[in-house]
Amino acid sequence: MLEKSLQNQQIIYCDAHCHLVNCREMNCDQKPEKWLGASTILNIEEWNKADFDFDLFYTFGIHPQFVCKENKEEINKNLDFLNNLLQNKKISAIGEIGFDFFTDQFKSNATCQEEIFNNQLQLALQYNIPLVIHCRKANEKLFEYSSMLKKLPAVLFHSFMGSPVEAKSLINKGIRAYFSFGKQMLNNNKKVIACVKELPLQNLLLETDAPYQTLKGEDFTKISDIQTIYQAAYKIRNENISYVDFCIILYENLLYLYHE
Repeated sequence: MLEKSLQNQQIIYCDAHCHLVNCREMNCDQKPEKWLGASTILNIEEWNKADFDFDLFYTFGIHPQFVCKENKEEINKNLDFLNNLLQNKKISAIGEIGFDFFTDQFKSNATCQEEIFNNQLQLALQYNIPLVIHCRKANEKLFEYSSMLKKLPAVLFHSFMGSPVEAKSLINKGIRAYFSFGKQMLNNNKKVIACVKELPLQNLLLETDAPYQTLKGEDFTKISDIQTIYQAAYKIRNENISYVDFCIILYENLLYLYHE
């Protein structure tokens, strides 16, 4: 069924999170014939390089890895720029933003990360726009902010690294939550595989995070790798629906996330 369905023109591969500006610079931006994506832009310089394709949603946000006291002036410029984008309805979500305590260096900036996260969260509440959240080694922060996150139209937990229990708990707290997954499935990440298998289909999305989130031996991830990711997720879920219907539901999820 899978191979036959792959030829069906109803299929639209949806990449919930990629960095298309960086992909183009690395010549890995080739897309499937039917494709819809969300491209994350992390600073003003990247924004000025974007081509603004019609088959893309755009998000803009200050990544937690870029947040530190030394970057305060640059951060403020990007916050002002973000506010201007929101005023002019240029983006579909704020992100990726959040918390990254993966290294001691990142964790040392925890106070600054929280301050800038709060700045962007308040903008999301003000403009009633979704968030795209990056969170590594800091899932407790998601629950600290759950009462605020549930006030937003939607939240995408990009490359979610928690357990199915944690994900379902966030849903049960009233957050209109989506969880996106990529090549960690192919790396045999047990938590990711469990989430892909167990989460309600209406809360699931898939992503490449291209050109990042590579497998061992890869220099980069290609946009076209979304097809391999879709096939892996469908196999893991073992749904009692066709591959085409599986793809249609994920397409609808992406549209719901971005207010279409």
